[in-house]
Amino acid sequence: MRVAIPSASEAITSETFFSTTVWFSFFQNTWRAIRGDLGLSLGGMLNVNTTSVSNSSTGATDLITYSLPANSLTNDGDILEIDAWGTYAANANNKTVVLAFGGQTILTTGAIAANDGTWSMKAKIIRKTDSTQEIVSEILSSNTSVIDSATRTAGTQDLTTALTIRCIGTGGASSDITQYALKINLTPST
Repeated sequence: MRVAIPSASEAITSETFFSTTVWFSFFQNTWRAIRGDLGLSLGGMLNVNTTSVSNSSTGATDLITYSLPANSLTNDGDILEIDAWGTYAANANNKTVVLAFGGQTILTTGAIAANDGTWSMKAKIIRKTDSTQEIVSEILSSNTSVIDSATRTAGTQDLTTALTIRCIGTGGASSDITQYALKINLTPST
């Protein structure tokens, strides 16, 4: 492992410890080197977003999104857990909610005439290799038009690149679908 030490003339004080870009880069590069050499993964809550977003017009609309940094799932067996929830508007319009991981749809309701109600989507993504994942997802809804189910998907995303996790809403009019939250956890295998 090689990490360049900053200049001795770079001052460190408790107030400027991380605002000094040279030292910040030093510690960031040191952590990356250690993590890469030892295969360590950091886990815990990666994101919680409770800023509600509704679909716009009749086209597909990205609701709440999260950009998963490259190499977040470092070791085979690392698990990413996604929780998303929202509501359907009280009308007879067809509505579709999709949960996507990178460029891959991992769960969709399909077009349904859900008149009112709450939906919840959950997914577990297990890293098999840096380009394959085992994914299981489920949907629950208080609306009887939505069939509660679980889906298995063979993931094919490149985990060495940044990936967008998002819900996509499509309705017959604006605000047919509202997402209220997106929560993402990472559980490392080591």
